[in-house]
Amino acid sequence: MGLRRPSTTFGTPPYSACMRGLLLSSTMARRHADLLERLSRSDQAHGDPITPVLIPEGENGALPEDVLSSIRAAFISTDVIADPRIERRGFGTARRAPNLEWLHIGFAGTDTPIFRELMDRGVTVTNSSGAASEPIAVTVIAGMLALNRGFPRWGVLQQRREWRQRQYAPPDLRGQTIVVLGLGSIGTEVARLARVFGLHVIGVRRTPAGPADGVDEWVPPARLDEVLPRADWLAITIPLTPETHHMIDATALARLPQGANILNVARGAIIDEPALIEALRSGYLGGAYLDVFEVEPLPETSPLWDLPNVIVTPHDSNASAGNTARFDAIFVEQLELWAAGKPLTRTVGAG
Repeated sequence: MGLRRPSTTFGTPPYSACMRGLLLSSTMARRHADLLERLSRSDQAHGDPITPVLIPEGENGALPEDVLSSIRAAFISTDVIADPRIERRGFGTARRAPNLEWLHIGFAGTDTPIFRELMDRGVTVTNSSGAASEPIAVTVIAGMLALNRGFPRWGVLQQRREWRQRQYAPPDLRGQTIVVLGLGSIGTEVARLARVFGLHVIGVRRTPAGPADGVDEWVPPARLDEVLPRADWLAITIPLTPETHHMIDATALARLPQGANILNVARGAIIDEPALIEALRSGYLGGAYLDVFEVEPLPETSPLWDLPNVIVTPHDSNASAGNTARFDAIFVEQLELWAAGKPLTRTVGAG
């Protein structure tokens, strides 16, 4: 299917009101050309045909008003997020589309204001939650293993070309306790993998959980304070909301036993970062693996870069070659449902 630029996508003006515009990147339009070709026919689209509208990429970032009015759905994919200029145009175009009904995003996080704004307008928002759960969980476990086995120290010694065996034996993981704060798709996978290494898993979420969720014990968030003193490891996989902002503050950190470790792949603002830095710098906490931070990119002046008991990664714990296929499958699934007028299955709650 030969897709033209947005200004000519719809042929000769005026644009036909019986078509449903789908805003997406040129990359996604090419990748899903066969599907879009099929849905451009009324008999296959279960109603008004669906026509791709490409997110502007050239100097002119604006679409004509008739094209904006035609947009009923939008797909903000990971390739859009990877380019700040295209990301601004993608979200900006979606915001200006007066008849937008549905926005799908090729990632999980929906804690930025644009999503609330669109949901308040009545736009249905769906995400790709769960698509990258396994690689993120594997990275959490990798961070735990690296801290437990002393890889940061080995890395420093390697850079110095210094052959020096350690004078202490690290504790066995088997029998230790990990508290998993948040048992969504990522948290349950972290729990499952942690049990493989013999850890005792305590899961924290609103609804009850059990062995099927990978946990040995379950407590609701209101009882988090009760289990923190038992945590050798605290894995944070809970979404950022007004309720979870700075949920792990100085008081919560002090409830952890001395030598406990933090693993955060959720959002940086769930932890009071200055309090975390102080607990790490003082040696009260044993270490931390951090993929997320209150300010991103992490400022060069942050003490976290230099602390020997901290592993920093640039918010890419989800990176995996298999993600593209998983993200695409979710988008195609939701697009087929929307085209057929059926309920979408990955809706983000407005509450």
